[in-house]
Amino acid sequence: MKAGSEIFSEREYSGTSSKSLPLWQKVGLSAAAMIAVARIVGKAARTKVSLAGKVVLITGSRGLGLALAYEFGRHGALLALCARDEEELRRACEGLRAENIEVAYFLCDLTKENELRPLIDGVLKRLGKIDILINNAGAIQVGPIASMEHSDFREAMDLMFWAPVNLTFAVLPEMKRQGGGHIINITSIGGRVSVPHLLPYSCAKFAFVAFSTGLAAELRSSKVHVLTAVPGLMRTGSYLNAKFKGDARQEFAWFGLLGNIPGFSVAASYAAACIRKALERERYVCTISLPAKLLIACEALLPETTRMMIAAANRFLMPDGESKQSVEGHSLDRTFGRSFHAFTALGQRAAHALNEKTL
Repeated sequence: MKAGSEIFSEREYSGTSSKSLPLWQKVGLSAAAMIAVARIVGKAARTKVSLAGKVVLITGSRGLGLALAYEFGRHGALLALCARDEEELRRACEGLRAENIEVAYFLCDLTKENELRPLIDGVLKRLGKIDILINNAGAIQVGPIASMEHSDFREAMDLMFWAPVNLTFAVLPEMKRQGGGHIINITSIGGRVSVPHLLPYSCAKFAFVAFSTGLAAELRSSKVHVLTAVPGLMRTGSYLNAKFKGDARQEFAWFGLLGNIPGFSVAASYAAACIRKALERERYVCTISLPAKLLIACEALLPETTRMMIAAANRFLMPDGESKQSVEGHSLDRTFGRSFHAFTALGQRAAHALNEKTL
């Protein structure tokens, strides 16, 4: 009798505990189970994409673009680099060829639509096809809204939205004729959460995220796969080529420090490897770095709190200034001493390795 009573009590307890769960917990558990099943099924269904022999067109010849060239080239891809600075292209190709990576370069101003068709024709004539397009080229303008002009927004949109959109439209027919292909769009955490003092950049990246994610859905049945890469802060050395307005020296200081501190930023090689693995698994989104993931989650779950925190940081930590003069990071870097350069040493090394201009 005692044993029977114990069995009955256990059953009663078990049944009561499951029924007494609040509705939100039941929904949460169900959603978690569905996500887990979807991930398992998705992983099983995905076939790994081999990069061996694939022709990859990368826009940009320094920073993350060059890191991606090394990453894809080391896995057997044939590279086509395009940029508007021939000397930078030559330096990039010399480094790649030193590692026995096959690469060709093409001069092109991506903001000029009439130069895109000759670019594609040149790649097809030289390498025969375009299997993967990596829309990577970009530029950063840092400063408060009081220092920005309409031209800053227009230039950002021309380079980081219209240029990749136009190039994508130009490449898509070739990929469809070949029976498929891959497009990797390098966006930014700034395209998911807009932060102060980077408004032209964030506006262009927000638009590009919208284009990339919508395009992925529309092309899903056409055998053209689209990956939206969302990097957080990376140590590429690009802060030396960024342009600064307002109190330019102070803007350079916070941007240079934050972008080179381990923990807040990741190595460019790590970001490139994450993007390569995401392509091989045919993922649709690749968010890089824990801080970027946390910031996106906070914006989604606690938008009011997140905005208040960002506004407080802007008010109490960010420099003021209304100067509309644009100053390049290289010239500002010369005005700092050894202590600042000690904190940005990783960025300096990245600039040397990834074809960013060095002092």
